[in-house]
Amino acid sequence: MRVGFRFKGLFFDSPAVIKAVDEATYRALVRFGQYVRKVVRHSIKTRPGPSAPGEPPHSHTGLLKAGILYRFDPVSRSAVIGPARIRGKTTYCPVTVPELMEYGDTVRGRDREMHRYEARPFMSPAFERGEEKLDDFWRDSVK
Repeated sequence: MRVGFRFKGLFFDSPAVIKAVDEATYRALVRFGQYVRKVVRHSIKTRPGPSAPGEPPHSHTGLLKAGILYRFDPVSRSAVIGPARIRGKTTYCPVTVPELMEYGDTVRGRDREMHRYEARPFMSPAFERGEEKLDDFWRDSVK
């Protein structure tokens, strides 16, 4: 008497398993992007004057705060989170304003003088807070 088992359905490369993992990846990373965006937007306060170095920047026009976006990139299967590029003439400055706020730098201003900007990180602290919750976003995600 011959006893046989059907192993083909038990492997992790079946289309149903791959589809479930892809959907769970999408859901978890979108939730991660939403959370980090919310944390960033709440950290940027609308106040007059500059923020203290080391603190998130203040928003004077609302462009930075409103321009924090997230998307799921299906090619790299990752979440892309960050400030949108603000259009405008920037030939006098080699870095974008959000980069200047996040990392700080010395740049030549429109007045041709060199100006030192201290870092006012807003993305990296929010990303670190999101990483702490990433396990929660993945928990029980594949069904």
